Amino acid sequence: MATVQAFAGPVSGSHAAKFRCQVLTSFQTGSDPSGVDLRLIDGSVEFDATAEIRASGGVAVVGDWPRATNLDLGPYGTEIFLSRGVDTGAGGILWSTLGYFRINETSQSNAAKGPLQLDLSDRMATIIDSRFLEPRQWLQGTAVGDIVTEVVTEVYPAATIIWDDDSDLSELGRSLIAEESRYEVLKTLAEGLGKIFYWDNIGRLSFLTAPDEDVPIWEVKAGAGGVMVNTDRSISRDGIYNAVVVTGEGADQLAPVRAVAYDAQESSPTFFGGPFGRIPKFYSSSFITTQAQANNAAQNILRRSLGAPYDVGLSAVPNPALRPYDAIRIVYNDGNRETHIVERVTIPMNVTNALSVSTRQSTIIHVGVA
Repeated sequence: MATVQAFAGPVSGSHAAKFRCQVLTSFQTGSDPSGVDLRLIDGSVEFDATAEIRASGGVAVVGDWPRATNLDLGPYGTEIFLSRGVDTGAGGILWSTLGYFRINETSQSNAAKGPLQLDLSDRMATIIDSRFLEPRQWLQGTAVGDIVTEVVTEVYPAATIIWDDDSDLSELGRSLIAEESRYEVLKTLAEGLGKIFYWDNIGRLSFLTAPDEDVPIWEVKAGAGGVMVNTDRSISRDGIYNAVVVTGEGADQLAPVRAVAYDAQESSPTFFGGPFGRIPKFYSSSFITTQAQANNAAQNILRRSLGAPYDVGLSAVPNPALRPYDAIRIVYNDGNRETHIVERVTIPMNVTNALSVSTRQSTIIHVGVA
């Protein structure tokens, strides 16, 4: 699988796009699953850092309407695997895997003749839908990794779960009770550890530290030799906060813990205590039992949301490896440059539409903790 940087050169010039769409009848992981190739007509995939289901979209394919003898293209558990690539012209193809998707809905506007429209969501949708039949409890001292494995493999027995450090060895400081939502259990554990979590491009459930936002990995430039097609921008206070207050307490004898993270960079437009004001967000989790956990959670939640209240929506020649949290450098027609963090990106599965990106400007330098 090629990186954003690997695609940067080929997509800035003349190139041929390649697409892969397969229907899978078994649970698989990896960049080259075994399945049946479908003739792809159109489609797109959106990756959204702010959504519970990170990847969703839809495709139009040539196929048979689902019937009792063949339900593969119906919403009954089979998955669609998607990739987009670039022909290098030297007998090779750079591929970017877009992921594994369940079929939510199958429709056909021209019955018996037209293509099938498949509405798609990544594997998190099934985790969200697969609620517990009765409340469940994990006792103090249970390893986080064991809880995650239990919650996920009851739905996907062959699932691969990855961590970028040894956070999975962390133990509960107090009992954790779940009423019905598997997703809320995973979210509680991830946020308590300061992690982001999602099903990645090759079908693994990943618990990761948010990537470095200071180093751009792709330049989206207007004008000659650039890949920018169009751009618009706006400035709004909506959804912006410059402090996070994290508390951890439960119905036991453990002393509650509390941490506050805030934008401590005086040059930042959202500096806490500056003209922007003091705008906190509050987060509470019974999983957080130590001061270190509270500090870590507060800093990471804040880092994933801070930045100038300045959004840029742009369209560009598709770089199919671009994902949320990637830092990009935008170069406007007037030569001004800005570093932005990708929040949403839509990858077209055709050769006519441009890449669509929504960002927030990167301005964070120093996060303080009290």
